[in-house]
Amino acid sequence: MNTTIYFVLHSEPISKSDVKIISSDDKSQMLNEKAILSVAGEDNAFALSKKKELKNIDAVYSSSYVRALETAKYFACENDTIINIDDRFDERKIGLMGDMTMKEFSRYQAKDFDFKLSGGESLNQTKRRIVEATKNVLMFESGNRVVVVTHAVALTCLLSSWCEIGKNYDDEIILSYGEQSIVDGTFTYPMVFKVEFDGMNVKSVERLNSLSNM
Repeated sequence: MNTTIYFVLHSEPISKSDVKIISSDDKSQMLNEKAILSVAGEDNAFALSKKKELKNIDAVYSSSYVRALETAKYFACENDTIINIDDRFDERKIGLMGDMTMKEFSRYQAKDFDFKLSGGESLNQTKRRIVEATKNVLMFESGNRVVVVTHAVALTCLLSSWCEIGKNYDDEIILSYGEQSIVDGTFTYPMVFKVEFDGMNVKSVERLNSLSNM
């Protein structure tokens, strides 16, 4: 049975510092998890939930991070449903960075999907949990149209299961499916990736147009 999942990168948070630079302690991780949407982020999430492509959604899933939940609430309200919270859709945990910069850390992980810092996750660990979560969604939502709100690195890990993997000149991970660029190293908030499944098998992967053109 065919199932459609719209994987949504959460809308814009109030400060992009939680996305670009994350320091090493537990408090910083907590602040990252609790970052809220900006006013523009709230407006864009609301507008996205009204798009024709994203009408008639049967179920909404979200990571446990506040900015993801605040994005998901608009889809839940629009479709009169609940938000299913699954922390396996959470963002990859950084861990103890020490003197390492975020750019250096990202390059290490792009080169080696098993690289991780103390207290953090590798890309392969992130990939395993988000793939498992997606399989659970497919089991429970067979034949349905589903929105899953998650995060940039977690999404990259998931999409790498089905896409061709490469790197750009900045050593950032890029992904393609067929002739279409799916992930090009640049993320805007929000973004939508449409994945069609036949049972557990992927039929197609598509990055949808920008918010203004969808």
